[in-house]
Amino acid sequence: MIDEGSGDVAEVKVQPATSVRWFGVVLLVGHVALLAVGALALWRIAGGWWVGAAAAAVFIVGYAAMWRFLLAPGSRSRLGYRERLTVSLIVGPIVVLLGSLSGLWLLGLVATSIVLLGDALNES
Repeated sequence: MIDEGSGDVAEVKVQPATSVRWFGVVLLVGHVALLAVGALALWRIAGGWWVGAAAAAVFIVGYAAMWRFLLAPGSRSRLGYRERLTVSLIVGPIVVLLGSLSGLWLLGLVATSIVLLGDALNES
């Protein structure tokens, strides 16, 4: 006969529920917009269909990997605020420059602003 009160049953510890902050959602939208502007700008600048698609694909994979492993709010090896700010201040103007060569500079500037403001607000 099994004694139910002996404590042999493993208990699942209840962890507190995590919530999604809306600043994090704004930050994600900003990064997706920056990704889209950069990929479209590279596709337009490259000229050829296949060359443009390859350049845009390389940019998308690189930026998505950087987002996933270094910038995302839930990543394990997330950079600190100053490091994320430095990355945003380097990548943002690069995308704005690429956008200016293809006529998308205003969208790149807006996306960079959204990323900077969303990250600052999500940090506090």
